[in-house]
Amino acid sequence: MDKLYHTLIVGGGAAGLIAAARLADRYGGEIAVAERGERLGRKLSLSGNGQGNLTNSDVSPAHYRSGEKAFPAVALKEFPFESAERFYRTLGIFLTREAGKKYPLSKQASAVTDALRCALEREKVVTKTGFCALKAEKQRGVFTVTAEDGRRLSAKHLILAFGGKAAKHLGTDGTSYALAEGFGHRITAVYPALVQLTTQTEPIRGLKGIKAEATVFAEGRYRAESRGEVLFTDYGVSGSAIFSVSGAVSGGGRIEIGFLPEVSEQELIKMLKARAALGLPLAGGIVHNQLARVLEKQARGEIGKLASLIKKFSLPVTGSLGFDAAQVSAGGVDVRDIDARTMESKLVRGLYFAGEAMDVDGDCGGYNLHWAYASASAAAAHLLQNGETANGKTGEEDGA
Repeated sequence: MDKLYHTLIVGGGAAGLIAAARLADRYGGEIAVAERGERLGRKLSLSGNGQGNLTNSDVSPAHYRSGEKAFPAVALKEFPFESAERFYRTLGIFLTREAGKKYPLSKQASAVTDALRCALEREKVVTKTGFCALKAEKQRGVFTVTAEDGRRLSAKHLILAFGGKAAKHLGTDGTSYALAEGFGHRITAVYPALVQLTTQTEPIRGLKGIKAEATVFAEGRYRAESRGEVLFTDYGVSGSAIFSVSGAVSGGGRIEIGFLPEVSEQELIKMLKARAALGLPLAGGIVHNQLARVLEKQARGEIGKLASLIKKFSLPVTGSLGFDAAQVSAGGVDVRDIDARTMESKLVRGLYFAGEAMDVDGDCGGYNLHWAYASASAAAAHLLQNGETANGKTGEEDGA
């Protein structure tokens, strides 16, 4: 007879590894992690451009989106930044001190992956790589997951932490949503997020490679706003501010870029008039010279129109570079059928979800990895409160 695990976790990314590490102290070898790829945590090791932007000192619900707006707030309140910092410290990972984005002190995401792998090995958690889960079912209180190659794993509880549809070269191509659908769960529309945007190119001709600090307003599937860097490319726009709003318009829409966010339009008009009086190029010296030339040409020398363009540069969005370029995907397992406190399915008892698999996505800046932490911790906490081992005994009966 196949071994019956306490909990089987499908997905060896950030959420799956964190859930396993949370459960490992009590259940050790009764926990199994099944990963589609040949190595655990590959996407985690590449996060934050390889630096590992794990969390943020401000993880308020305002930084998250979901089909059910209030859904992320419950886990975020229970597992805030301070909780994440303590957890990583137990792994031997210490976070940077400055406010905002938080990285490991080494600025190496791979160090976090190594620490999580070490924690699992230390507690004898069973890991199965190259396990492409094809089917999941529950019969007589036992979950069984079957791989493409015929291997089977069984457990009393199942956590689906299979990720989304972004970065399919790392194994997250969206096919795993079928595992949730097999239990009756609905999947909302899935689209690229934290991704470069394609736009009409005529308005930005000549701006390739130009960077600017700006506010960005986006209107598409929903409205979004961010402030940060905007980078112009030959196909459209990139940069941190663009990434943060990209989920709203990755299927098309419009963005409005506000250069010089610290300067009001009236102040700007006075600056432009002062430069005109001195016979200087109007916007040169106020914004990047190349950007100034493009905007001045569009304004045709009108100071009021030029000031308006600098503060509200409107750009039609035609799409994005797609799931292959996206850092995360938005949409996924419909959270209306998931308990926001425990991440347990409302349809199937003992079935849990964690991380990007669900219809929750966050801004650029450590928010999505924090959601992986918070949701995985919520699921693990509920299983630990249950206290049941694979053989049905409580932790107390086993002397735990």
